[in-house]
Amino acid sequence: MRVYTFPFDRIAKKGCNRLSSIMQISLEIVLTQTMPPVEFGFIDHTELRPGVALDLLFRERLEMVVCVEAAGFVRYHTTEHHLSRLDATPSPGLFLAAAAQRTSRIRLASLVHIVPLYHPLRLAEELIMLDGLTGGRLDVGVGKGISPPEHRLFGSDPETARARFEKQLDEVVLILEGRDYQEAPIPYRPIQHPYPPLWYAGNAVYAGERNMNTIVAGPLDILVTLAERFRELIAARANPERCLNGNSSPTIGFQRHVYVDTDGERARKRAVESWSKYHDNLWTHFNRLGSSAPNNPTVDGDGSKALELGMIAARSPEEVAEQLSREIDASGIRYMIGAFCWGNIDHHEALASIERFSSDVIPLVRAAVG
Repeated sequence: MRVYTFPFDRIAKKGCNRLSSIMQISLEIVLTQTMPPVEFGFIDHTELRPGVALDLLFRERLEMVVCVEAAGFVRYHTTEHHLSRLDATPSPGLFLAAAAQRTSRIRLASLVHIVPLYHPLRLAEELIMLDGLTGGRLDVGVGKGISPPEHRLFGSDPETARARFEKQLDEVVLILEGRDYQEAPIPYRPIQHPYPPLWYAGNAVYAGERNMNTIVAGPLDILVTLAERFRELIAARANPERCLNGNSSPTIGFQRHVYVDTDGERARKRAVESWSKYHDNLWTHFNRLGSSAPNNPTVDGDGSKALELGMIAARSPEEVAEQLSREIDASGIRYMIGAFCWGNIDHHEALASIERFSSDVIPLVRAAVG
C-alpha cells in the first residue's frame, strides 16, 4: 500500500489561498495495488531411501500429502523419472489417483508428464480420468524430458524429443478439447473447461509464448529476469494460435529446497549434508554412464554454495521467512513451491519442517509481502 499526501496550500488555485491559510488540509490517496495473495505449493520427487521398503515409502508420501493439504498448501506437484533413485513414482498419474482418494481441497499436479514417452491418446485419456478422479483438482505439467539417458531406456532418440513433444502435445490438447481422434469421437471430457491447467517447468520463455503456467529456479537475479520476461510474453500474446489454457492468466512460481529448524545453524548443516545425497540421486544415470549433465542445477552437489545462492532455504523460521519475503518482493512472483523431503531427509524430519513452515514461516511471509 502506498500513501500520497497532497497539501492544499501547494496546489491551491487562485481564489483558494484564503482557505489554505486558515487551515492546512491534506488529502491522502491510498493506492492499493491489486496483487494476488502469496500461495505455497509442495513439490516431491519421492526419492528412494536406503532401508525404506517401497510400500512404506508410498504410505509415508500419501500421509505427507494429507499433511500438506491440512497445512494450507494449495498444490502438490509430483515428478516423472525412470529407473532413478530420484523418483520412486515414475507413473505420476497412478500416485495422484491415490492421493485424490485421501484429499479433498489441494490441487494435484504432475511436474511433469514426459510427453514424448506416451502415446497421445493414452495420455489424454488418463488425464481425463485423473481430472474426474480428483473432482476437477488436476493440474498437468508437460515437458519433453531433460534426461537423454531416460529417453534411450524407452528406445527413443533424445535428439528428436523436442519435435515429438510439440506434435504430441498438440494432439493431446485436441483430444482434451473433445476433437475427434482419427475420426473417432471422444465420448468423455475433463471436468475442467477447456481442460486442466497446463504447466511447463524450467523454461519461462517457452511457457510465456504458449500461455502456460511455469516454475523457475535459481538465484534471485535469475528469478527476477525470468519473471519479467514471462510477464512480457504473456501480455504480448504474439502468437495467439499457439496459446494454451484458454483465456486464463497463467501463474509463474519459483522453487526452493526447504528445511526449517528452530536452530538455524543446525538446519543449515543438515541441508548441506542432504544436498549431497540429492545431487547423487539426481544424476543417477549420468553417473552410471560417466557422462556430463546438460546443466548443473545442484552446483556440483555443493550445499554451502546452493545456500549462498538462495537455492536452499534452510535456517530458522524467521530467517527462511526473511529470505522468501525478499525473493517474492524483488521478483513479484507470488507462488512459491518447496521441496521438503529431499536427499536423506527422512519422513519425520520432513513433517516437522513442514509444520514449522506452515505455522511460523507462512504467516511471517504473508505479513511482510501480503
